[in-house]
Amino acid sequence: MKADSIKVVIFAFLANLSIAAAKFIVSFITHSSALLSEAIHSLADTGNQILLLIGLKRSLKKEDKIHPFGYNREQYFWSFLVAVMLFLLGGLYSLSEGIKKLVHSHKIEEPWVAIGVLLFSLIAEGFSFLKAKKEIHKSRKNSSLIELLKNCYKAELLVVFFEDSAAITGITIALISTLLYILTKNSIFDSIGSILIGMLLIIVSIGLGAKMKSLIVGRAAPSYIIKNIVDILESTEGIEKVAQVKTMVLGSDSILAAIEVIFKDGLDIDYIDDKIKEIEKRIKSKHSEVKNIYIEPKESS
Repeated sequence: MKADSIKVVIFAFLANLSIAAAKFIVSFITHSSALLSEAIHSLADTGNQILLLIGLKRSLKKEDKIHPFGYNREQYFWSFLVAVMLFLLGGLYSLSEGIKKLVHSHKIEEPWVAIGVLLFSLIAEGFSFLKAKKEIHKSRKNSSLIELLKNCYKAELLVVFFEDSAAITGITIALISTLLYILTKNSIFDSIGSILIGMLLIIVSIGLGAKMKSLIVGRAAPSYIIKNIVDILESTEGIEKVAQVKTMVLGSDSILAAIEVIFKDGLDIDYIDDKIKEIEKRIKSKHSEVKNIYIEPKESS
């Protein structure tokens, strides 16, 4: 799964790099504020993919005495930096550029060239978006997209998905603003397009940052995983009651589960030990990402 995620990030990096280069060249030719905002947006996205790859590489480091559960959660730190970078470099710059051009009217040269590069960008971003969406859907094929995004804890997929969603929306805004300029010859539409793109990036970066903050702090596993763990426990012979199930996401493919169960009276230690091993095996068989399982038997009150 991690190899598939890396492919998604590399694909997004190559797409954004080519798109950024094309947008910058055409934005200088046309003097389009909205297109320049989109070029900065794509440049920020390109840098973000580099940060994601750094996070993915560092998350593969083996556990040690200082970090006994490994370095998986380092991905969330680098992804949080992505959100900050998107906010500062993408959102604020586009907003300021749009306001500046709103005050000083300007002319777009060769606007149809801008339309052409935006259409190319829309196709490239669309492919990247669909690739990320496909990987997110692999976890639970029958769930809605909103539910999948809520439960997803794979930082690299979340970042690429949010970035590509913002990119597709931003390109659409730039297309509409450029077409309105062609129809009216009024540069105010180009400036408004840049302002809207800046606002979009700020909103997306805040949402992405909040999601990464939750994962950095340490959030519980998705509800369907907890439910499956409880179902396994309740169906295990010898267990009287499930006292407590606490989980925490440690990384894109690592979850910790701390479980307290009450066994029936009269069971010997060897039987309980066998049942604990059976439970661990069943949980890992159902959810291989639950790598760290701690089961504590409690006495019946």
